[in-house]
Amino acid sequence: MFENKKIGLGWLPDYPDFRDYTEDVPQVKEMIEKIKVPSKEAKTLKLPSSVDLRQWCSPVEDQESLGSCTAHAGVGIVEYFERRAFGKYIDASRLFLYKTTRNLLKWTGDTGAFLRTTMGALVLFGVPPEEYWPYNIADFDKEPPAFCYAFAQQYQAIRYFRHDPPGTDACTLMNRIKLFLAFGIPAMFGFTVYSSIYQANNDGLIPYPCHGERILGGHAVVAVGYDDNLEIKNKNCNEKTKGAYLIRNSWGTNWGNSGYGWLPYQYVLSGLARDWWSLIKNEWVDTGKFGL
Repeated sequence: MFENKKIGLGWLPDYPDFRDYTEDVPQVKEMIEKIKVPSKEAKTLKLPSSVDLRQWCSPVEDQESLGSCTAHAGVGIVEYFERRAFGKYIDASRLFLYKTTRNLLKWTGDTGAFLRTTMGALVLFGVPPEEYWPYNIADFDKEPPAFCYAFAQQYQAIRYFRHDPPGTDACTLMNRIKLFLAFGIPAMFGFTVYSSIYQANNDGLIPYPCHGERILGGHAVVAVGYDDNLEIKNKNCNEKTKGAYLIRNSWGTNWGNSGYGWLPYQYVLSGLARDWWSLIKNEWVDTGKFGL
C-alpha cells in the first residue's frame, strides 16, 4: 500500500529571471499561433468546463525516494507530445535528466532541482532512452557514459516558455493555463506540499491546506487537464474548494487515481503553485494534432 511509503519531492522554487521566454517571444508565439491559441489581448474564449489529456500521456512512473520530480515532469511532457503527435514515443531516461540538470547547476547529491534548469538541460544535452541509463536510484550521482549524450540533436528545436513571469496576475494565470490545456498544451509546475496530501493517497484529491498545516517540501508535476466543478474537501478542517487541475504525478500508479490527482485552483490563486512552464516544438505542432 502507498500509505507507508516515503514520498519523493525535489522541486526548488526559482528566482525570477527577465530573460525567460514567455508566450510573447517571437520564436514561441509563431508556434502558438499555428495551433490558434488566442493571444492575451484577444476576446475571452468560452472554454469547456473540463479537459482531460490522459489518453496521450505515457505510463506514470515512480521517482521513489529520490528528489527527481522535475526530471519526471520534463520527460513526461516530452513523451506526451511525441505520443500525441506521432502515436509513439521513446521511454526517456529520467535519471540522466536529473543528473545533467545538477551538472548544469554544478551540484552533487540528491538536491532536487529547478524546473528552468531541468528544461535547459533537456534542450542542451537531450535525453537517451531509459534502456541506456535505467532508473536505478543508487546511481543518481554517477556520470552517464558519453554515448548517452548522443541524442542531443533530437531535442535542440524544443522551446520552453514561462506562463508566470514577474507581475502575472494569479487569476489570469489560472485561466491561461486552462486555455493552453484546452488546446492540448500541458504545463509543468511546482507546488508547496502540505501534510494533508496524504488524504489523496487513494483518490488523488489533494485538499487545500488548513491553517497551521505542516509543510513537507516542494514538488513538481504536470498539469494535463482541469475540471471547473470538482469539489475537494480537507478532512482536517472541512474546508471545500471548487475547481481543480488534473495532475500527472510521479509517485507510481498506486498513488491517487492510477498515478493521477487533482490540485485545487486555489493553490494558484494563493501563490502555492507557481513556476509554470510549457514546451513546444514546430515538429509537434505541424502535425495538426493540437488545438481546440
